[in-house]
Amino acid sequence: MRKREISRGTFLLLSLMILILAFPAWSLNAAERTTAKDWRKGFVEVAKKVKPSVVAIRSERTVTVGPGMGEDFFKGTPFEDFFKEHGGPPVKRKQMGEGSGVIVDARGYILTNNHVVAGAEKISIHLFDGRELKGTVRGTDPRTDLAVVHVEAADLPIATLGDSDKLQVGEWAIAIGSPFGLEETVTVGVISAKGRSGLGTGNYEDFIQTDASINPGNSGGPLVNIDGKVIGINAMIIQPGQGIGFAIPINLAKTIMVELIKTGKVIRPWVGIGLQDITSDLMKFFNLKEKEGALISQVYKGSPAEQAGFKVGDIVIEVDGVKIKSSQDVVREVLKKKVGQKVNFVILREGKRLEISVTTAEMPEKMGEQGPAKPAREWFGLRVSNVTPDLARQLGLKKTEGVVVVGVEPNSVAQTSGLKAGDIILEVNRQKILNEDDYRSAMEKTAPEKGVLFLIDRQGSTFFATMTEEK
Repeated sequence: MRKREISRGTFLLLSLMILILAFPAWSLNAAERTTAKDWRKGFVEVAKKVKPSVVAIRSERTVTVGPGMGEDFFKGTPFEDFFKEHGGPPVKRKQMGEGSGVIVDARGYILTNNHVVAGAEKISIHLFDGRELKGTVRGTDPRTDLAVVHVEAADLPIATLGDSDKLQVGEWAIAIGSPFGLEETVTVGVISAKGRSGLGTGNYEDFIQTDASINPGNSGGPLVNIDGKVIGINAMIIQPGQGIGFAIPINLAKTIMVELIKTGKVIRPWVGIGLQDITSDLMKFFNLKEKEGALISQVYKGSPAEQAGFKVGDIVIEVDGVKIKSSQDVVREVLKKKVGQKVNFVILREGKRLEISVTTAEMPEKMGEQGPAKPAREWFGLRVSNVTPDLARQLGLKKTEGVVVVGVEPNSVAQTSGLKAGDIILEVNRQKILNEDDYRSAMEKTAPEKGVLFLIDRQGSTFFATMTEEK
């Protein structure tokens, strides 16, 4: 009898647990149910609060299409000559674009993406209350993909800007905008990640990742928190990724916005170093115990960094007391400074800890292009050649040091490592390369099966690459 009673009691307990799990509302008292309803209303209140400050942006620009119907499309194919002859002249057409923005200043300033308004000849702003206004670009910043548009209007609803530095992964995120022209669309998700970079945009990257649905047309609209404060500017999606969208942190956008409103452009601090993240292979070559810090792969000639004594191969581990885990951390800390401000670096040089102070200068524009040259067979599937004066002119180089990669064999180690024709090899295992003789001599001393460290110059930017030949 006792054994049967214990079994019956266990059965009743399990049954009760199943009921609670299946119907969690049964376990809530009246006060808790009311709280749950209020929580659901939170999204409604956020939408009511923020939507009036969100605008739809429609742009018009002239683009050149052609020549004809397909010369560019069929370039390099047997049909190229046909379309050159029969395709007709280039045609100019009007291209319409759509995006979103958010009103951030009572004077009529709207924050949006640069790609929403870049090259636009005509901009129309559609407000929540039905007004349609002419928009004028106040300033753009392609490096962060931000822009400020101005409208002449009174009684504009202003969005409240939050603090993106306080964001936590997992908290609510609400995107508002005009995806596919559907104005005042609200989508809900969470903050999936912070500090996302390496997305290949070619710009400064420090994105907030969210699974709140972001689609074409959402660009430039706000990402807000559960308090209705703007925490980011929606910028991009990954196709065909589902639930993977990215927003520019509002703290970065605030700084850019103030400068664009004030002067129409952004003046950035710069120290003159090229950086790359530490990989497992680089750890081995630089005798590092941790995959943290940022490797200096380039020191620009005449830059503050060169004057301060930085060297290629130095590893940045701190900037003004902030520990560095990646190259993006260094960029982020330097961009917080003003031009002419001193920045204190802690670096590792050949295992020794050094402190170097450098004063920032204004960031210059990038330049330089490269192209292919005459092939010659080399290690790892590389073909290289001396950088002759004629070749230097073709590649737009200012000096003739190093050897240029003129060919990469398909499916070779070099191709897998990402090397391309036009890359310049400056060092092999930290030995400086001035010409092809230096290169061959250095390569003869290496053990390709154990790995070789290269310093590469690509279009004026340098980086380290490692290659290992399979046995």
